[in-house]
Amino acid sequence: MNNMHTILSMIMLACCALGIWSPMREGLVRNLSQWGPMALMLVAMADTTVGPGIVPGVVWGLLLLLTSPLPLMLLPKDRRGGMEIHRSLSMVSMFALLVTTLPSPSSSSVHPTHGHSGLGGANPVLAVALAASVIAYSIFLAVRTLRRNGRGHRRHASASLEAISSAGALGAMVLMAV
Repeated sequence: MNNMHTILSMIMLACCALGIWSPMREGLVRNLSQWGPMALMLVAMADTTVGPGIVPGVVWGLLLLLTSPLPLMLLPKDRRGGMEIHRSLSMVSMFALLVTTLPSPSSSSVHPTHGHSGLGGANPVLAVALAASVIAYSIFLAVRTLRRNGRGHRRHASASLEAISSAGALGAMVLMAV
């Protein structure tokens, strides 16, 4: 089981890192509101799954919840689209999965560097349902973006890759939680 956790953690982290690449390509400073919250999400994932657990999971959850609207709020309305909504929803899903899988105070069998205890938190079914919905939206967005704009356009291909990478990261998190 430990090997499965390690494999899923690496998939989750790789997918999240890949997803950050698309908004970073569009400008480190100009697009900070897009890739910054996602970078925070990557650090939270690393710290709660394979890292030393420096920051408590509930604090990571609060930070993710507070930064989830930034991709929408800090971008002018004329530049907003499906990817900004997708980024915000991905962060809310990560928050929900994280806080619903935090170890309960009576659980002593949780590995100290891993914040997930197998759906031991409140409303885990809702968190998984939210994640499944965002995964479905990610796939829909990726297919729609490629279909509408053609496969040859690099910007749209990277947006599709970002959406699919989010689906992969959330899928790995769901599998780690169950």
